[in-house]
Amino acid sequence: METALTPLDFLRRARKIHGAREAVVDGDLRLTYAEFAQRCDQWSAALAKLGVKQGDRVATLAPNTHQHLEQYYAVPQLGAVIVPMNYRLVAEDFVYLANHSGTKVLCVHADYLDTVDKVRDQMTTVEHFVALEGRKTGWLDYEQLLAASDGQFARPDIDEGDLISINYTSGTTSRPKGVMITHRNAWVNCVGTLAHVPLSPADRFLWTLPMFHANGWTYTWIGTAAAATHVCLRQVEAAAIYRLVNAERITML
Repeated sequence: METALTPLDFLRRARKIHGAREAVVDGDLRLTYAEFAQRCDQWSAALAKLGVKQGDRVATLAPNTHQHLEQYYAVPQLGAVIVPMNYRLVAEDFVYLANHSGTKVLCVHADYLDTVDKVRDQMTTVEHFVALEGRKTGWLDYEQLLAASDGQFARPDIDEGDLISINYTSGTTSRPKGVMITHRNAWVNCVGTLAHVPLSPADRFLWTLPMFHANGWTYTWIGTAAAATHVCLRQVEAAAIYRLVNAERITML
């Protein structure tokens, strides 16, 4: 018997075994693994209603927030592909990344809504623009879509060779290049990392590394594989890091 290797199993396990354990801290918001997994299911169902199917691309443009982290589970469990964008680039780059990847849904944090609005008419493949935080005319509201979703969706059969993400280089030479990562790629990297850097449910991981950066070196999934706690940091500031290290009992960053 062969079982497809996918990091989606990490959340399924954490939800089943560690459902009451704290999964995510983002400012005043605290979510257990049961609550986090439910939000992921609700967003998967909402994306399905927007027409997202297996193989479609869903892009993110956001700092390290709980909404951003949710995309790394909600998108691939539909069989779709997450495209994390480097928010340090410029509007022209966002247009290129969206068009080159064939992005169907673009999920954007409040900090970047105005920037994207200026070029959205150039994003020829994007059918839906979603505001992960904040509100703006012409944008779908993430939390409203989530609240209206029952979390029910058809789970497709996923092969470990299927794409889970397309990660773009930052274009230091020529245009950014899209690196295609499969479910197996991600799973093997997660398990290999855990062999060298063991984590446990007692660990609390501070997100100083951008989630967009190679899927946070796959810690978007590694932390969940260990049922550790993800502590979100939206901007790398020394004072904030020291405060969170102390207040949240951080064991790793």
